[in-house]
Amino acid sequence: MDYIKFLGTSGTRTPHQGTTCLHVSKHCVIDAGNLINAFGEDVFTIKHIFLTHSHLDHVIDIPFLADLFVTQQSISLKIYGLKETLEDLRQFIFNNRIWPNFEEINLIGHTDKTVELIEIHLDQKYTIDDVTLTPFKTNHTAGSCGYIIEKNNSGILFTADTYKCPKIWEVLDQNPHIHSLVTEVSFPSSFDKLAFDSKHLTPILLENELKQSKRSNFTVYAMHLKTLFAPTIIHELKTMKLLRNKGRVLNDNDTIDF
Repeated sequence: MDYIKFLGTSGTRTPHQGTTCLHVSKHCVIDAGNLINAFGEDVFTIKHIFLTHSHLDHVIDIPFLADLFVTQQSISLKIYGLKETLEDLRQFIFNNRIWPNFEEINLIGHTDKTVELIEIHLDQKYTIDDVTLTPFKTNHTAGSCGYIIEKNNSGILFTADTYKCPKIWEVLDQNPHIHSLVTEVSFPSSFDKLAFDSKHLTPILLENELKQSKRSNFTVYAMHLKTLFAPTIIHELKTMKLLRNKGRVLNDNDTIDF
């Protein structure tokens, strides 16, 4: 793959929109907000899931995928995340109450467990297929991160969910090969208190954040718009000219070339 495909881009799950999910290489995705519907019969192509954090709209398809894996696959589904994210999966999903503990259940007829939870560490590189993912700390929940996604000396920075975060602009300034920024903008600017409380961005917050970067030669894409407010957010983004260098609001199935 010479591109990233956005399988889910909405901040709200609807009959016509999936939540956050990026297909970054043949066997690897970031987040699991819209895996099963997007892949359909090809769902077993997925071997690796890198998580940004444990909120439901980012992990919702993992239990159902494990349910499919247990009888149909011979190798564990590998799920990667920071320590706090994996602890949340164990405590609140794979706990034999909300869902069976597939971390302890063998694949039928095989010795591997159904899922393998693998702790990752900030600022370390992880290579899957021909793509390298580097997690960096964001300002959202305990254990939240974004990723630098790299291939062939070209990079895309994906913030996932975040509030104001100086680390994003440090990463952009230190890596001139990053040509695109994919960030969230969840609420209109009039909801600044809600954005603060839930640790999300608005157009005005994004405008102020962009000023922190010494660079201007990267394209800005927005996603994770809350559906009820999408028209207002889009109007603000366009009026304020925040979608730089031919950027746009991303929709499900959009792609960005490496």
